[in-house]
Amino acid sequence: MKFLALILTLLLLFASCNSPENSSIPEGEELGRDYYKINMNNDYVINDCLESVPQGTAVKVIMLLGQSNATGCSLTSYLKQGVSAEKYAEFENGYSNVLINFSLDNQKYSSKGAFVPVDLSCAAGKGYFGPEVGMAEVLSSAFKNERIFILKFSMSGFSLNYHWLYDYKPSWIYESFKIFANTYLGYLSSKGYSPSLDAICWMQGESDTTDYKASKYYKNTISFVNTLRSDFASYAPNAGIYFIDAGISNSPYCEPAYPQINEAKKRFSDDSHLNVYFPTIEAGLTTLYEPESNPDLGHYDALSELALGRMFGEELVKIYKNRG
Repeated sequence: MKFLALILTLLLLFASCNSPENSSIPEGEELGRDYYKINMNNDYVINDCLESVPQGTAVKVIMLLGQSNATGCSLTSYLKQGVSAEKYAEFENGYSNVLINFSLDNQKYSSKGAFVPVDLSCAAGKGYFGPEVGMAEVLSSAFKNERIFILKFSMSGFSLNYHWLYDYKPSWIYESFKIFANTYLGYLSSKGYSPSLDAICWMQGESDTTDYKASKYYKNTISFVNTLRSDFASYAPNAGIYFIDAGISNSPYCEPAYPQINEAKKRFSDDSHLNVYFPTIEAGLTTLYEPESNPDLGHYDALSELALGRMFGEELVKIYKNRG
């Protein structure tokens, strides 16, 4: 009975907040890029909501990329129970100096081309929130007198190996993301800003936890980050673009190869001072308890999702402080 309950839970998980990759894919076989094709909506409109600033105004820009734990599938109802009323009201009201433009799950959820204050509405629909909340909390406090922009792009349930990349080269998701990012970086420039893409935050890997995909994760990460840094070099600060990578959980959803994924992430972080890794399992983040009646095993419990965002934010603050 426990096994059947686990299976039902995972099925519900996939139906609710994931778009899992084609389960018919023969593991370990490469069937050609078009086999894994996703029909991405690459029509990214611009909602001209920002006032112009003096030409060349420097501004911090951060990217937040990944799959469903980046999208944000943690429940605001449990967040409300776990923090003070004052803190929850702060999250609801949002952070006026940390603005986000987001496109999630092929524009199923988006800010409709606008930069909006980070609050509890930047995730997988009403009642869910993502790591941007904890990020904005930390950044808003550390940089009270600055405006910071976040570009958030995620695709729930898709792998780095087959969908962001294919054969170590950009594929359907990456190509759509690149259009998204260039559209809104260009928009910031048109308003007078000089965007500095200081860091890319990456919350992904759960859909690469088969033995085959995990065996390729380190090399895929090298290719992915090299491509990111090359494609966005014109927005890079002199010190380079940081890549901040969060470990994935040990949830049943991440069996069997979550240790290999996290090992690959850690190994990559050792290759350069611009590569940063922080663990989530050792930090005590959990996926096992919410909702109480039927836990969503693939997504972080509310306070863990908040902690995930705060950890991204803390790493960003350290980067900025070290740069002076």
